[in-house]
Amino acid sequence: MSKDSNLSAPQQHLHSVDDEKLDYIESQPPSDTDDMVDEPTYKASNRNSVDGGINGNGAPSVASLCHGRFAAYHNNKVNLHHLLAFLICTGLFIPAVVIHKEGNVLVLSLLYAAIVWWLVVQHLPQGTLSGPVGAVWNGGAKALGSLPLWLQRAIGFGIPPVALILTAALRPNDSHGTRGQRLISCLGLVVLLSLTVLFSKNRKAISWKIVWTGTFMQYILGLLIIRWSVGYDVFQFIAQQAENFLSYAAQGREFIFGPNSVDVEGKTYEFSSSFAVSVLPAIILFAAVIQCLYFYNIVQSVVAGMAKLVIHIIDISGVECVAACAAPFVGMSEASMLVGPFISEMTEAELHQVLTSGFATISGSVFLGLLTFGADATALLTCCMMSVPCAIVISKIRFPEEGVPLTKGTAVSPAYKDRESNAIHAVSNGAIFGIKLCIVIIAVLLAVISLLGLANGFLGWIFHFYGVDISIQKIASWVLYPLAWLIGIPSSDLMPCAEAMGIKFILNEFAAFASFTKIQDTLQPRSKLLTTYAMASFANIGSIGTQISLFLTLAPDRADAIARLSFSACLSGAVSTLISACIAGIVS
Repeated sequence: MSKDSNLSAPQQHLHSVDDEKLDYIESQPPSDTDDMVDEPTYKASNRNSVDGGINGNGAPSVASLCHGRFAAYHNNKVNLHHLLAFLICTGLFIPAVVIHKEGNVLVLSLLYAAIVWWLVVQHLPQGTLSGPVGAVWNGGAKALGSLPLWLQRAIGFGIPPVALILTAALRPNDSHGTRGQRLISCLGLVVLLSLTVLFSKNRKAISWKIVWTGTFMQYILGLLIIRWSVGYDVFQFIAQQAENFLSYAAQGREFIFGPNSVDVEGKTYEFSSSFAVSVLPAIILFAAVIQCLYFYNIVQSVVAGMAKLVIHIIDISGVECVAACAAPFVGMSEASMLVGPFISEMTEAELHQVLTSGFATISGSVFLGLLTFGADATALLTCCMMSVPCAIVISKIRFPEEGVPLTKGTAVSPAYKDRESNAIHAVSNGAIFGIKLCIVIIAVLLAVISLLGLANGFLGWIFHFYGVDISIQKIASWVLYPLAWLIGIPSSDLMPCAEAMGIKFILNEFAAFASFTKIQDTLQPRSKLLTTYAMASFANIGSIGTQISLFLTLAPDRADAIARLSFSACLSGAVSTLISACIAGIVS
C-alpha cells in the first residue's frame, strides 16, 4: 500500500502541491475530536517518531539516546530547559507580587499564567486538551444542528443585531456618548453593510454565516477590549509600553544626531519635533526587533496560533487566516509575503481577502510613527485587532468565494525563508530593512504632500476669480461629512473630523494624523476616539501602488487579477475601518 493511500481526499490534494508549498501546509488530524489539536505539536510528534527524536510523551526515543559525558542532560534537555524557565519565571514573579510598590500586577500575572500554561501544554499527552475542547465544540455544533432550520437561523442571525441594538439603547448617556449617538452608529453599521452588499460581485454567493459570525466576533472583541476593564487595562499597558519604546529609539537617535534639544538664550528647541528625527529611528528599531522575533520563531507562532483560532470560528481558508492575523503586527507587505508561496494558487476571492486585510490595518512600525504625532495608542491598537474579522466580512461580501480554495479548512504555517545565522544577523537585516522602509516613507510623503500643495495652489488660483476659498481638504470633508455622521461623531465636531478622514483616504495616515492631532484636544472624547478608528488603516491611493508592486514581484502570473482587485480591496479596507468605528461607537 502506498504512503498516501491512507490519506483523505483533501490531504491527497495537498500532497500534490509542489515541494516548496508543501513545507508550509499542515494537515488537520484525521479524527473529528482532534479538530483543534495544537498542530505544531502534532507535526513535531509525527516527525520525531520517524527521525528518532522525542517521542509523544516528551521523552527521548531509543534511537536518540546519548551516552557518555552529560548524557543525562542531553537525554532530558528539553525537560530541563522548561523546568529552568519555570523556576526563573516563578522566582521573578513571586517577589514582584509580594514586594510590589507600583506597576501593573494584573498584566504581570496574566503574562506569568500564559508562560506557565505554555510550559504545561508542552508536556501533556496529545489530545489531553484538544479532546475535551473538541468534544464540547462538536457537541454544541451537533446540538445546534439538531434544532429546526428556522430556529437555527433565528438564533444565528438574530443574536448579533439584537445584541448591538440593546447595547446601544439600554446604556445611559455618559461622557463617551448618548443613546442617540450610539443608535446612529448602529444605523451607520447597517448602511455600510448594505452598501457593500449592493456592490457585491455576486450577492447570491455571499455566505451570511461568515458575515454574521465575523460581525458578532468584532462586537465581542469590542466588548472585551473597550468595555471589560481587564481587557482595556491589558491593551492600555501594551500601548504604554509602545510609547516607552519610542524613548529607547531616542537613545540611538541622540547618539547619532546629538542632543534631542538645545538651549539658546534661555529657550529650548526640540530637534525631535522633526519627522525624520523623531519617527524614522523608531521605525528602524521596530524593524530590527521584529526581524529578531522572526529569527526566534515568535512572530510565526503567534500568527499561526491566532490563525488556528480564527479558522475554527470563521469558515475561510488557511492563507486568508494567516494574512488577516499577521497584518496588524507586521503590516500589509509582510503579511502578504508570509503567504507568498500560495499566491499563484489562490482564488480571486482569496487574493481580494489578503489585499483587504492589508489595507484594513496599520503595521507596528507605522503605529510607532503615529504615536510621535500624539495619536491615541490604545485606540490604534484596539482598532487594528477589531479590524481583523471586519476585513474578512467586508471582503467576503464584496467578493464572495465561488471556487474551492487549496487551503480550505487547513492550517497554514507562515513562510519565512530568510533564515539568519544568529540573532545579531537578524537584527542587522531588520535594521537594513528599516532603512529601506524609511526611504520609501520619506519619498511617498514628500511626493503626496507636495502634490497636495500643488493641487491646492491650482484650485486656489482657479476659484480666486470667483472669490471662493477651496482646497482638497475642504472637498474631502464635504464628501465624507455624511460618513462621519453615520459612524456616530457628534455634530459639533463633524467638519474637522471629516477633513482629517479625507486627508487619510486621499493621501496617507501620516499626513492625516499630523493634521488631526493638532486639533484633537479641542474635540469631544467620542469624536477623537471614532476618528482615530476611522483613520487607522493603510486604505489610501498610495498604498494601492505599493501592494500591486509587491504582489507582482511575488506572483507575476497573477498580474491581471491583482491589478483588477486592488482598488476594490482598498475600498473594502476603508469600509472595514469605518465599521470598526461604528462598533466602537456602539460599545464605548
